Amino acid sequence: MQNPNPEIQLAWIKTQLGLNATEVHFHALAGDASLRRYYRVRANGRSYIFADASAEPGVTQTFAHCAKIFSEAGARVPHLLAWDNELGYSLQEDVGDRQLLPLLTDQSVDIYYLGAMQMLSQVARATTRAIELPAYNARRLRTELDVCEEWFIRGLLGMEPSAEFQKAQGDLDERLIDSALAQAQVLVHRDFHSRNLMVTDTELVAIDFQDAVIGPVTYDLVSLLKDCYCAWPRVKVEAWVETFYDGLGDSLKPATVGEFLRDFDLMGLQRHIKVLGVFARLYLRDGKPGYLPDLPRVIAYIEETLMRYRESEPSVAEFFGRWTEQIRPAFEHCVWYTSCE
Repeated sequence: MQNPNPEIQLAWIKTQLGLNATEVHFHALAGDASLRRYYRVRANGRSYIFADASAEPGVTQTFAHCAKIFSEAGARVPHLLAWDNELGYSLQEDVGDRQLLPLLTDQSVDIYYLGAMQMLSQVARATTRAIELPAYNARRLRTELDVCEEWFIRGLLGMEPSAEFQKAQGDLDERLIDSALAQAQVLVHRDFHSRNLMVTDTELVAIDFQDAVIGPVTYDLVSLLKDCYCAWPRVKVEAWVETFYDGLGDSLKPATVGEFLRDFDLMGLQRHIKVLGVFARLYLRDGKPGYLPDLPRVIAYIEETLMRYRESEPSVAEFFGRWTEQIRPAFEHCVWYTSCE
């Protein structure tokens, strides 16, 4: 990846703001799991966010497209002030540094999650007919699930999965994909969690939405309530799911909250199996070890769901048996693993 050119960056920023060289100051912000670089720009007493996505061709145009879609759907997202897809640059509203994650406590989480779920409900009600976004189809879902075997099992654990495990994984994949596709299909952020929700004085602001798709109605909800960076008691999660269910229109949900909860849990299983591979890849390929401490929490989500549905879902039961026999012994003694029990 090429290093950013500060002179070109600064010249572009000045052009967008109509300012002289002495009037602009900017400094780098902490990065995320992507190749994008972010900077805080201060000019004429105001603050902006400058994003350099030159290492990810086309992502800036996608970001601008998705910002418009989410804003029109009723979600609060940063205002996009200027963008250049060829350079990969964008200038955005600065929504501050208050990430939701460190603000979550037993006392505050209900209020924050209610606000987040209200945003999701509004987005879910938006019509998808005229929205030009990729579908979260079977191919995409299956490709995500394959990331786990490649990067977590083979890569991080250094093991060769048996034919029996691969068969059980394939059967489970089909069940999870069928469940996802059978749900109401809505506008999906894809990373709607506590690190991608910023807190201002009056509202929650969603960021990092450029990977949006049209997909299952439970996807963003499970990203929020079964967050890879924090976990809450099952009784609270079920209460939040029921609250969200009650607020959805009949066309967006099954007949009972029990069915919706099953959809939610199976969607979470798909997401968390994928995340195992993504976090392992960030470490092995991209040199980002900061996600390894979150793997035990993701594993805990997976195993809790496997145990919950092993008696009612044959593919879950078979996969759980193979996981317990072959995969769990391989990670139990890894330096990054600590039980979340």
